[in-house]
Amino acid sequence: MTESDLLRGVPEAMQPHVHALLDLLKHETPHKRAVLLETIRLITTSKRTADMKMMSSAIQEIRKGLEVFEPYQAVRKVSIFGSARTPENDLRYQQVKKCAGLLRDNGLMVITGGGGGIMQAANEGAGEPHSFGININLPMEQLPNPTIKGSPRHFDCKYFFTRKLFFLKEADAVILAPGGFGTLDEGFEALTLLQTGRTPPIPVVLLEAPGDDYWGPFMHSWMRRLVDDKLIGPNDHNFLYLTDSAESAVHHITSFYSNYHSFRYVGEWVLLRINSPLSEDDLKRLNAEFSDVLNQGAIEQVFEWPKSDELGLEHLPRLRMKLDRGRMNVLPEIIRRMNGLAEGGHDQPESV
Repeated sequence: MTESDLLRGVPEAMQPHVHALLDLLKHETPHKRAVLLETIRLITTSKRTADMKMMSSAIQEIRKGLEVFEPYQAVRKVSIFGSARTPENDLRYQQVKKCAGLLRDNGLMVITGGGGGIMQAANEGAGEPHSFGININLPMEQLPNPTIKGSPRHFDCKYFFTRKLFFLKEADAVILAPGGFGTLDEGFEALTLLQTGRTPPIPVVLLEAPGDDYWGPFMHSWMRRLVDDKLIGPNDHNFLYLTDSAESAVHHITSFYSNYHSFRYVGEWVLLRINSPLSEDDLKRLNAEFSDVLNQGAIEQVFEWPKSDELGLEHLPRLRMKLDRGRMNVLPEIIRRMNGLAEGGHDQPESV
């Protein structure tokens, strides 16, 4: 990139100062330099005070969220969504509380919206040391629930989009308990990002209380109609797991990570980091079962590829493939089959 490209949009009078700032960041990643340049371009080209107010608040919220979650990057987390109106004596409340306690016992933390109802049940079940709460400032004030209030893992957002960024960015799984418009919004956003490959594959659990049938009409009527009308793919149900058992919900999540570790794109490649390598025979079986979802080539097992990776993950073996990007809905199935092969050929539970 030439100097003129680098300073495009920066007023000439500011360019010497920008050069000095960039020089301070010369040993940092190019992404930090890009953040600096885009911020300078933003403040020098924007004319509206309201726009600057919005951007200032959004950047502040993102910075705060990154700081809160940074110490816990090595811990898997589950975002739990549900109604703020569910009372403590409701079976749905008790089910979520039980489920969150089981998640904690399995070494996971929970993320909620920090309010009452299902959010409070999840934070209560996991306990304050294992909980995050991301409140939203609303005209009808949503106060932090007693478990998360005052916690160093609690912060407020003014904007839904910054709040929702962290709900999914930090989540290794999502649990949807019965809820209203907000819960449905969060659930559909998660499904949209999974379907389009804009977020790594994660389990999405539709959790009911025993004897409840809140999600039944969605799974057995809405989903069927969407498939019949060719509005979603016939394998999109792979993203969802419906259960009225807290134990089953937790097992569905933890089993997803029995050998699968994490995901990234490298150019045309989809890369699945795994904890333990597959045998040559198991890799052949995986290819025999999923060759139809590849654009070209085969599922390959590689080591120390690419050369640049996130710090601390370089040692992990990985599977790479040129997956048909219209078949992202098959990724959960590939991951669970791979996990099963790594454990001796036993398939992991299927999504239903």
